[in-house]
Amino acid sequence: MSKAITASLVPLFDRLTGVLHASPDGRLLDGGGLQHSLQLDLMRLFNVRNALTIQEFLEGDPTILDYGLPDMLALSPQSDQDLYVWSTVLERSLALFEPRLSHVKVQVLADPVKPYAARASIAAVVMLGQQLCRVNFDVALDARSAAMQAAA
Repeated sequence: MSKAITASLVPLFDRLTGVLHASPDGRLLDGGGLQHSLQLDLMRLFNVRNALTIQEFLEGDPTILDYGLPDMLALSPQSDQDLYVWSTVLERSLALFEPRLSHVKVQVLADPVKPYAARASIAAVVMLGQQLCRVNFDVALDARSAAMQAAA
């Protein structure tokens, strides 16, 4: 009789590059390893810029050649409209380039400490073996880069 395993496969990119520190056996990720793997992939995605405009990215049909985010230097974290655009871009990038996540909700708010920056709260669902698990990420953003914030 088979037993259900609560684990997820290590992504191919991590296996090819030898980045297996999130997996004790190099093949399967437990809950913590999956969270770590997702964090690494989100930081890769959010710190790469593609050649598309925001409008092309949101309204077009980007391919894997358009991996990353469009240039967002024109967005201001002090503008509610720009914060909405920022959250829409992040949601679209996750839908396109992070297939492990589903039911993604992104909220971007101005950072109260840094007037030139914003903070994104990302809530999503991921499969861990046969189970759906909720994951949350807190990301510090500015127009040029992103950094994962420590969980509170």
